[in-house]
This record gives sequence, C-alpha cells and structure tokens, in this order.
Amino acid sequence: MILPTGWAAASGLALTSAFSPLDFWWAAPVGVAGLGAIVRGRTWGRSAWLGFVCGLAFFAPLLHFTVPAMGNAQGWIALTITESLYLALLGAAWSWASRLGPLDDGRDGDGRRGWRGAAARVAALAVLWAAVEELRSSWPWGGFPFGRLAFAMADSPLLPFASIGGVAGLGLLVALIGALEAEAAHALRHGTGLGALTALIAAGAAAVAPLAIPMPSQPESGTLRLAAVQGSVADAQDSYDRAMEVTGKHADETIRLAGEAGPGAVDAVVWPENAADLDPRDHPASAARVDEAAQAIGAPILVGAVKYEDDARYNDLLLWAPGSGAGPYYRKHRPVPFAEYIPLRSQIRRVTTQVDRIGVDMLPGTGPAILSVPSASQGRDVPLAIGICFEVAYDDLLRDGVEQGGEAIIIPTNNANFIGTSETGQQIAQGRVQAVAHGRAVLQVSTTGTTAVISPRGVIEQELPDNTQSSLVAELPLRTTRTIADRLGHGPATLIEVAGALLAIAGMVSAGRRRWAARAPRGGHQARRRTSGPASGAGRSSSTRRKRT
Repeated sequence: MILPTGWAAASGLALTSAFSPLDFWWAAPVGVAGLGAIVRGRTWGRSAWLGFVCGLAFFAPLLHFTVPAMGNAQGWIALTITESLYLALLGAAWSWASRLGPLDDGRDGDGRRGWRGAAARVAALAVLWAAVEELRSSWPWGGFPFGRLAFAMADSPLLPFASIGGVAGLGLLVALIGALEAEAAHALRHGTGLGALTALIAAGAAAVAPLAIPMPSQPESGTLRLAAVQGSVADAQDSYDRAMEVTGKHADETIRLAGEAGPGAVDAVVWPENAADLDPRDHPASAARVDEAAQAIGAPILVGAVKYEDDARYNDLLLWAPGSGAGPYYRKHRPVPFAEYIPLRSQIRRVTTQVDRIGVDMLPGTGPAILSVPSASQGRDVPLAIGICFEVAYDDLLRDGVEQGGEAIIIPTNNANFIGTSETGQQIAQGRVQAVAHGRAVLQVSTTGTTAVISPRGVIEQELPDNTQSSLVAELPLRTTRTIADRLGHGPATLIEVAGALLAIAGMVSAGRRRWAARAPRGGHQARRRTSGPASGAGRSSSTRRKRT
C-alpha cells in the first residue's frame, strides 16, 4: 500500500501545482488521471484512503494562506482535512462505479477490447470528479470553491469553454481530459498501444477545441470610466486597530489621483472591501474624509464598509455621492464560515476557544446582487454586478447579478491578511474565469493587491503592483448579452450532481449484489451437503436391505 499512497500524494501535488503560484494548468488533468488510475479496481476502503491522501497533498499547500490570516495553523489543518474528505468520498465512489458492468474490460464480439467500456469509464470518472467538486463548493454553509479545476484554467486553451459550460462545465472538461489520460495509462499497462494513442489524441483534441469558441468583448452599451484605488495596508492588524488609517490612505490616494486626472475625469471611483475602517454612515470623521475625496475627484465613490446592527455585522459596498453622502449599497450575500461568522459556535467552543476571535457574527445580505452607479458620460445609472472578496468564486451569485442587469462585474476585496501568500493569485485567476463565464469585464480592487482590470476574454489589461499605494483608470466595456453559460444557469451543475449521485449509488448497489452473490453459493452448497447426507445414507440403507433380502 506504500506505493499507491505515494502515487496518490503525487497526484495531489500535481493538482496543487496547477494553481498559483506555479500555475501549471496542464498539471490539473494529470492529477485527475493519477488518482483515477490508482483508485480503479481497489476496494472502496482503500480507495477512500488514497483519495484522502491525494486531498491532503492537494489542499495543504493550496490553502496554506489561511495560516497567516488566522495567526495559527488550527484553521488550516481543519480546513485541509475537511476538504480532503471530499476526495476520500470521490475515491470510494470511483471504486464502486469503476466495477459497474458497462465500465468493465469485457471484449466486443470481434475479440477486441471494447471501446464502449473505455468511453463509459472516461465519462464516469469525469462526472464523479465534477460532482464532488459541486458538492464541496456548495455544502455545507455555502461550501468552499477554492481549488475547483476550472480556476486553474485562466491561462489555458480551455478557458473559452467557460462561456458555454460555466465554472462547472469547464471543470468537467478538465476532469474529462484527466480521465482520458488515465485511460491511456490503463491501455498501456495492458499492452493496447492503439487504445492509449486514441485516448491521448482525444485528450489533446478536447484541450485545444475550445480555442474555436468566440469570445466577444466589445462594448454593447457604451463604456464606464472607473478609477480603482489601492490604498495599501502595511500591517492588517495594526492598521485596522488605528482608527482612520485605512480610510485616510484611500482618501489620500483618491485626492492625489484627482490632482493628476482632474475633477470629473471618471464616472465613479471604486474603493476595496473594508476601505473605510470606520463606517462613514455612523462616524462623522470617516464621513468627512470620504466626502473630501469624493468632492476632489468630482464623482461618487463605491466604499467598502462594515455595518454593525442588532448584535450582528454586515459587509457592505455603499455608494457615496459627493456632497450628499451615503446612498444605496450591496450587502455581501455569502459571508465566509469560520472567517466572518462561526457556525455551531457553542459546540465548537468546547473544542477550541479560537471561535471567540470572531466576537460578532457577520450575517448575509438579502438584497439584489447589483449596485447602480450614476454615469455622467452615459447619462444613466449603470447596473454593476457585485461580489465581495471570496464571492468571486461563486458563479451562481455573479450570475444573479448579470441576470439582474449587471453590465460589468466589480469585486472589492481586502487581501491585507494574505500579504505574500498564494491567495491573491488564486483570487485573480477566479476573476479571470468568471469574466469569460459571464461575458463581462471584471474590476477587482484590493487594499493591498491584486488590483486589476480584466477583459470579458479573461485577459488582465491593467494591474497595480502589490503592497503599493496607487490607482488606475480604466474604460470598462459595458455588455448586455448573456453567455450560454448564464442562460443555462444552474442546469449543468444540477445534471452533473444528479449523474454523479446515480453513478455512486449504482456502484454501491452493484458492489452489494456481488458480495451477496459471493456468499450465496457457499451457503447453498453447505446446505445441500447437510441435506444430502441423511438422504444418501437412507438410500444406501434401503439398497443394503434389498440386497440382504
């Protein structure tokens, strides 16, 4: 079992190398192939173990950015183990499903190895992988989508497929390529060179075919001229403990930009999540600084602020108009469990007092997923889809914003707790994939970086250096056409989840029947022996009596 365990760990390392900071996108299908090949044909218990080992090797380095954010390793360990359990489930499910009759290595009538079984195996492994991804990205407490295969594809030729299949469909395509590679390895082990070559050709074709998908990016309803301000935070804890420091840095940079570009040069300014360390709706000093910056630039500012109400807090992006103050706001729909609120607080406190570091839980907002910005150049209010920080990873939330009329996507984020980690690279890659999935330009604005402008084709067009106080001005193309992925909605993800569940259940039932059948003949044979003994004896006695007679 040592060699398979090492192979599973290597597969996990291949998966994590596909993400930031290495960004070896091609390693993602290799990782899928590695786990799929090593699990196939083993008992479900061993397969679950191999999946778990793969998960540890995958998620431990991928999610290590949580250590500096929390100041200790407890959360990182717990999150890594939790996410790895999903791959343990995948291992068990693939063990069951891979033994189904249609997926076996039986031969066609002409004596050649059946291509139908190979095709079924490829499809089954891809569907199971994508289904488990959907499960862990949505359950429990909204799930945790970091590490989805699609988010490693920002620099790959597969990216255009996101406009058709969305994040779920793109992940399924990556898993399909990995499953083809696993089938090629299986064919080679069994001396079938033609089968291996066919699988590799199919994998290559699937990898390059999306390049033919058109990705229109031209403006359809004009452009919106936005400024993005990155105030920079030297130290997350100290800066936010010193009232008005973070707000002051963003106000100073906005005023500097106004002096350079002139008043009225932009339609609006976007500040990051938590850019106002004191809510300007409740603190006059903060309101004065924000309004000073808005007056100087001659445009409204989208300000990230935290609102405290009724023993709860909310993460808002509010529109601040120069001279008139706070207006409408977007309220974060998906707070992060164990980072912004604590589920099962009383139960978990029995295990660790770390839960008390979050004294006031953040509650989800229930309003629309858009925020409209008045545009002087457009002569109208322009609706923008909003996702705060980690919400960039939830394609259904951004889809809601697009369906509600969002013509571009704004992602304010506060990466101050993740300075120098891979989180910033992972997050910007997620934004690039979402830009293609929804056919919208994305403006991600961070306190410390990465602040970037992303085209609807997923290309970074402007980017500010990390950990610097700076700003940029961009013309965002406004688009109204919905991608095929958005028109399909959650349909592909639902089909994947249902198909994955049916495969796993069918595999479990089939395995149960095999075990029952294996026991039944032995039991029946013993029963026949017990029954035949006396009858045979009786027969012999009767015959003997006849002879004697």
